[in-house]
Amino acid sequence: MAFAGLDVGTSGSKMLVYDLNGRILLKVSRRYEETGTGGHRELDPAMVLSRVEEILREVGDTCPEPIEAMAVTSLGESVVCLDEKGKPLYPSMLTGDMRGVPETKELIEKAGRERIFRTTGLPPNELYGLPKYMWLNRNTDAIRKAAAIFYYEDFIGYMLTGERKVSFSSAARSLAFDIRSEKWDEELLSYAGIRLEQMSEPVKPCTVIGRIRPEVAKRLHLNPEMEVVAGGHDQTCAALGSGLIRPEDGECGMGTCEFLFAMLPEAMMTSYMADNDFTCIPYVVPGTFLTSLEITTCGALKNWASDRIFRDLKEKLESRGESFYEYMDGKAKDLRTEVLVLPQFGSSGNPDLSMDKRGTIAGLTIHTRPEEIWLAILEGLGFQMYLSYERLLKTGVRMNRMVLTGGGAASRLTCQLRADIFNMNVCTLQSEESGTMGCMLMAATAKGAYPSLEEGIRRAVKIEREYRPNEEMHQYYMQKFERYRKLYELMHEFM
Repeated sequence: MAFAGLDVGTSGSKMLVYDLNGRILLKVSRRYEETGTGGHRELDPAMVLSRVEEILREVGDTCPEPIEAMAVTSLGESVVCLDEKGKPLYPSMLTGDMRGVPETKELIEKAGRERIFRTTGLPPNELYGLPKYMWLNRNTDAIRKAAAIFYYEDFIGYMLTGERKVSFSSAARSLAFDIRSEKWDEELLSYAGIRLEQMSEPVKPCTVIGRIRPEVAKRLHLNPEMEVVAGGHDQTCAALGSGLIRPEDGECGMGTCEFLFAMLPEAMMTSYMADNDFTCIPYVVPGTFLTSLEITTCGALKNWASDRIFRDLKEKLESRGESFYEYMDGKAKDLRTEVLVLPQFGSSGNPDLSMDKRGTIAGLTIHTRPEEIWLAILEGLGFQMYLSYERLLKTGVRMNRMVLTGGGAASRLTCQLRADIFNMNVCTLQSEESGTMGCMLMAATAKGAYPSLEEGIRRAVKIEREYRPNEEMHQYYMQKFERYRKLYELMHEFM
C-alpha cells in the first residue's frame, strides 16, 4: 500500500510517496519563483498549480504502486481568490509581505486585541492573514469578485476532488477562525469584506475530503480510486511528521523561517501569552493544541550571509564541488567568539513579532575571522529561540527533548549548539521531509491503514541521530546568552 504527501511551499512544491513503514518510494519536485518589489512578496497561483500538476503527472507515470490516499500541506496564510470560471484574480501575498501593517492597527481598534486572541489563538499581527485580506479588499476587486477563496491546501484539494474543505490548522492561520467552536468567525471575516460562503468548510484532521475526479485522474495518470485527505499548515504537518505526540517533546522546523512547536493540553489564551506573541493552534491530535515560537529569518539569514558576505568564498568552494555550509561549519565547530548577532534582518519573530525590524552584528574587530561571524549567526538564531522559550516556560510548558527538522537540521554544528544552549537532547530524523511524512500519516490513518496516528508514528518515524548537551558548553552559552539578552533589549526598539 502506498500513501503520499504533497508539500506546496513558497519556493517550490514536492510530493513524496511512502509505504507504511515510512520508506520513500518516490520523490518528485518542482521549483518556482516568487515575485514582488518594495516590500511585496507574491506567488502566482496559476504557476503553482501548473507545477503541482507536473508533479502529479510524473508521480502518476513513475510511481511503482498506486496511491491509496494523499494529503496536502502548504504555506500558511496566503490565499487564492478564484472567479466563477476558476481563474485566479490576484497574486497570493506571502509571509513577510509588508502589506497589512495599517490594517492590523485598524483591526485591533475595531475588534479589540483580547477578543481577537481569545477567539483565534493568534495575537493580531500583519504576519497572519486577515490584515492582508483587508488590504486586498481595499486595494483590489479580488475579494468582491471571488466565487471562492482558498488556501493552497484546499485549492489543490478542490482542483483534485471538486470539494471545498480545509483543515483546522490552515484555517487557523487566517486570524478569522474560532479555534474553540471550530468555525469561521463571520464578524472577523467581514472586516475584509469576506462572506462565509466564499470560504471552504473547516474539517477535522484525517477527514476524507473526497475521491479524485475521474477526468483529473485520467489526465494526471493517477489511481482513479485515490482519495484526498485533509492535511494542514506546513509547520503543523511537520510537527506530526517529526513524531510530536508527547507533551514533553518539541519540534523545531528549520527552513526559510524557523518554528518551534510545543504541545498544550488545552486551549490557552492568557494575557501573558498575548503579550509575548505566543500562539494557540489546533493540533492534529484530538483535544490538543500547539504553541509556536518563530524566527522569521533562519535559512533566509544564512543564505544572505553566504550570498553577500561570503560570496567569493562560496563561489570558490562550489567551483571545487564543495559545500559552503559544510565548510563553514567545519571551520567554526571548535571556536569561541565574542561576536554577537541579532538575527532580525528585516523582520522579527518571537517574543516581539514585527515585519519591520533591523538586525545587528556586534563585537567585530580587525582580527575577526569569517568563521566567527558564521558561528555567531548560528548562535544568534539559537539565542533568539531560547529567549522566547525562556518566556514560554512561565506558562507551564516545558520540553525535555527537541526534534529538529528541515534544511537546518542537516548541520551537525547547529544541532549540537541547540543541545548545548537549551541543555536538552536534540534529535534528527532519518526522513528529512517531515511535512510530507505528516501528510502520509494522516492519509493512511484516515483510510484505516494505521489504527491510530500513534501507531503510524511508531512504525514510520525513525530517529537518525541524537545530540546530548555538554555541561561545560551549556554554562559558557548561558553566560554569552546574558550578553545577548542585554544587546537585544538595547537594540530591539532602537532598530
